[in-house]
Amino acid sequence: MNLADAMTIKLDYELPEYPAFEEGYRRAPRRESHLSEADKALAIKNALRYIHPDHHAKMAKEFAQELEEHGRIYGYRFRPAGKLYGKPIEEYQGNCVEAKAFQVMIDNNLDFDIALYPYELVTYGETGQVCQNWMQYRLIKKYLEVMTDEQTLVVMSGHPLGLFHSHKMAPRCIISNGLMVGMYDNQKDFNRAAAIGVANYGQMTAGGWIRRQPNCASCLFSSIIAAVAGWRRYGRDAWC
Repeated sequence: MNLADAMTIKLDYELPEYPAFEEGYRRAPRRESHLSEADKALAIKNALRYIHPDHHAKMAKEFAQELEEHGRIYGYRFRPAGKLYGKPIEEYQGNCVEAKAFQVMIDNNLDFDIALYPYELVTYGETGQVCQNWMQYRLIKKYLEVMTDEQTLVVMSGHPLGLFHSHKMAPRCIISNGLMVGMYDNQKDFNRAAAIGVANYGQMTAGGWIRRQPNCASCLFSSIIAAVAGWRRYGRDAWC
């Protein structure tokens, strides 16, 4: 399959109105990355790939300001106005239940009552993001709204690579985050990669879209349930 054929969905041509920010919710601190001027230009260029060329001049200034103030480009303009939360599954658009379920999970991760820094897409752990920016959020939603049960959405560090034909029993979504390897597997290089828009730290349940509550009790509870089930079935052998 030609990769270009999988990446056919774009954001709407018209820019959304800049949303209002509700007071009283935690905001992420400025992220330090020590970018060079060339890096800053690259960060803006990478963010503009989601935007129609007619709006590049306007959005380049907006993205540059975000980068200067926050150390990252979040694309605040593209955040849906108001409160995000996991709605009943039947309220979402989609051609298969899995695609609708993913949308519930994503919005749940960004709920004001769950996310650590909801406006910066951070669910927990200080840096664990659903995706890098709100353009990616909107684009992922668009792909999920048309995905069938014979397609798989591939997402790399928040960037949707497209829909690929797959089997009904195949995963409906494949997600990877980070991917800093070898000599670049260090904090300095990750900070730079994140700032220029090519890496996302998803933690575990943030970038995996499966956070259920604002602490780790759900992970612990699941582990306990699995341990008890193993003990009941296998006895002491379950621990070997």
